[in-house]
Amino acid sequence: MSIKKGSAPPRYDNAFKTGAVKMVTEQGRSIKETASDLGICVDTLRSWLKTSGVAPSDRVSRDNRRQRELETEIRTLRKQLAEKDEVIRILKKSVGILSTP
Repeated sequence: MSIKKGSAPPRYDNAFKTGAVKMVTEQGRSIKETASDLGICVDTLRSWLKTSGVAPSDRVSRDNRRQRELETEIRTLRKQLAEKDEVIRILKKSVGILSTP
């Protein structure tokens, strides 16, 4: 389907607009990614976000995504640390060192 130059842009119902806004605000998806997935213009989605009272910024989404990545990394590192502590404890017992720092 091709859109002729000068023709009116497509109309979207309120449910579609609300769903698109929720994808960005509640699911933490980026504006660019959401617009691409829905087949709409990035500026259109930004306009809907602005109308709904949300600051249309990809920066917030990137910060949220980065925070989730860091939280995941922290959990992984804590698990690895606990495993290492357990190995050290077992090794100390095996050589007869029962004192812990």
